[in-house]
Amino acid sequence: MLCPGFHKISSSIAPGMILDKVSRIHGPKWFMTLRVFKEKSSGDWHVYLYKDNGIQELVGYFPKYLVPGLINKQVEISFGGYVYHKKPQPSPPMGSGYVIASRNAASFNILRLIDAHGNDHVVNTDLPSYIDGKGCYTPSHIDASTIFFYGVP
Repeated sequence: MLCPGFHKISSSIAPGMILDKVSRIHGPKWFMTLRVFKEKSSGDWHVYLYKDNGIQELVGYFPKYLVPGLINKQVEISFGGYVYHKKPQPSPPMGSGYVIASRNAASFNILRLIDAHGNDHVVNTDLPSYIDGKGCYTPSHIDASTIFFYGVP
């Protein structure tokens, strides 16, 4: 919500909000499906949440004028997260708080890129990574099942 041009539509979820449903290592798992795509008629970038019952909800959209470099260009996709804390408190854990080698770490899976014609393409190769702090996590490789893990204690 730090982007002044994002138009929030949903009353139940917004970018940057804290999620109250979280997966547990030896308990229930919670999944969330998000899709971001360019709406053909307006050129705006819509963000949808797909709920457990299969119903989609429009979270909001970025007007095309916010990203003029993407109007007629190829799209770059990225996945990620962040944590925030006020100094001098220690940083909270990223993801589940488990290291990626444990396979209990937080993850993104079923990665897809949906093109302008509605065709989906599997993302099963590594993407460039960017880490902006000392001691920060490094994401795992994207494996053939289109999953990668991230996080640190």
